[in-house]
Amino acid sequence: MTKIMPSTMTSGEARACIAEINRNLKNTRTLLLDLYEREGWKALGYPNWRECVTAEFKQHQSYLYRQLEAARTEKNITQMAENLPIGEIPESHLRPLTPLSPLDQRKAYQKAVETAPDGKVTAKHVEETVREIQEAHESDKKKVNRLHTAREEHEIMSDEFRQAYEAMARAIINARDADWQTTDRVTAVKHIVTLLKIASGQQENGLTPLALAS
Repeated sequence: MTKIMPSTMTSGEARACIAEINRNLKNTRTLLLDLYEREGWKALGYPNWRECVTAEFKQHQSYLYRQLEAARTEKNITQMAENLPIGEIPESHLRPLTPLSPLDQRKAYQKAVETAPDGKVTAKHVEETVREIQEAHESDKKKVNRLHTAREEHEIMSDEFRQAYEAMARAIINARDADWQTTDRVTAVKHIVTLLKIASGQQENGLTPLALAS
């Protein structure tokens, strides 16, 4: 029996096929995010999202999990853009961003767009940008640890004071990494000056108005 081979696609058919595949991928990501965020799994009687995926999408679990993570990341990094639909950014560009915090995801992707060679963002360039941000955070941690080690060698510090200091250091680093949007730089400096005045005996406590620190 002679095997009938399918006819070769024309360029127009190939382009239409690719467009349809892309539309389906975008719709999949949007629908998954909707099912997850609006707890569609609960409406179907499943105790959690994982059991819903296992029962309803047996053959495609890993793919759907990647698409959901991509959708959540894409929603986060495009939250400032109005009417921008989910599914526009390639999943391969979003995947390297998923381990980062929401704030770092936005910073990394914005930097990747701004520094993309020839204005073209690639998965490799996003990975490199993510690595730079992770290395910067690791460097900050090492600096703080070195400061702690140096101070521990010759300073007396109660556990209560050490915990408060570490919390303040983390808060300052987080505020700086957020470009001083969560806490503005002037307010942070005023509080620090107030603490210095308390330590030097110029002020009794830190519960007075910020104006006293100026």
